Amino acid sequence: MTRFLFILTLFLLFIFEGTIVQVFSPDRWGIHILLVPRFVVVLLIFAALFLGRIQGLMIGLIFGLMYDVIYGSAIGIYAFSMAFIGYFSGLTFRIFQQNVFLILLTVLVSLVIHESIVYGLLSLTNVVNMDINFFYMHRVIPILILNMLFALFVSYPARAILLQMKEEDES
Repeated sequence: MTRFLFILTLFLLFIFEGTIVQVFSPDRWGIHILLVPRFVVVLLIFAALFLGRIQGLMIGLIFGLMYDVIYGSAIGIYAFSMAFIGYFSGLTFRIFQQNVFLILLTVLVSLVIHESIVYGLLSLTNVVNMDINFFYMHRVIPILILNMLFALFVSYPARAILLQMKEEDES
């Protein structure tokens, strides 16, 4: 039951990112900062950290394909990036201990890698023509600030839910 609620939460955040959050976008109010919520990616990283790299890879692949179909301009870019991030996060966490600082550091690094992969693949396919310095200063830094605040807000509830899911899987 916990697994179903977690997947439902991911799906609702997926819908939330593309609909309701756009109403509160700073660009809509005349502020030229691009804030892109990556709440599903943050919870994907948490899932990979607590459930393992294979489950992180599978969740990332499924939701990445959903991103590609609904929001993306090319099929496979978000699927690859999110699957990679799920696997990478689960792999790095096997090396470190489970404390809040390292969890948030893993979220930070994983978000930077995710945005870099998406930018790299989109610029490789000539979908995006943006200077890399502009990209990191005006897109990645605001995205990191927004999503790290979200990660701080959901870290303890997500950890409790994911640990409960892990216990249900083991029993």
